[in-house]
Amino acid sequence: MTPSSPPRSRCNPWVSDDTTVWELEASKEPGQQRVKRWGFGINEVLKDPVGREQFLKFLESEFSSENLRFWLAVQEVKKRPIREVPTRVQEIWQEFLAPGAPSAINVDSKSYAKTTQNVKDPGRYAFEDAQEHIYKLMKSDSYSRFLRSNAYQELLQAKKKFVV
Repeated sequence: MTPSSPPRSRCNPWVSDDTTVWELEASKEPGQQRVKRWGFGINEVLKDPVGREQFLKFLESEFSSENLRFWLAVQEVKKRPIREVPTRVQEIWQEFLAPGAPSAINVDSKSYAKTTQNVKDPGRYAFEDAQEHIYKLMKSDSYSRFLRSNAYQELLQAKKKFVV
């Protein structure tokens, strides 16, 4: 980039390494393209803060928000300082997997057994099997219902109305 470059190209993430445009876009109301992108795959919804929030609201309406809350908690524990991990692993276990857990998730017996073993020596990846199982459940079941839901369809339609 030269000093004579127009200011627009300095903040254009396609032309420079400046990600400000993406960060501003992520914090705004989602436009039609962004809402449409959520329909490309569950990862598009999960990586977009507004998409996650909308998906969570949908899951709450179906009384299955514990799946996404568990998945997010496990993602978050992977980024924590190592000294905080054992405590957070126990909190996640108590909330989602322990007998009588207040937000119990439904995992297969193989994932449950592996996770039970992993929690005895808690690390960042203690919930890997259970998280993968929940991800597959959301991807094959909840996500497709979300895309067909009135909530998603209304967001898509509302964004079309504002396109000039």
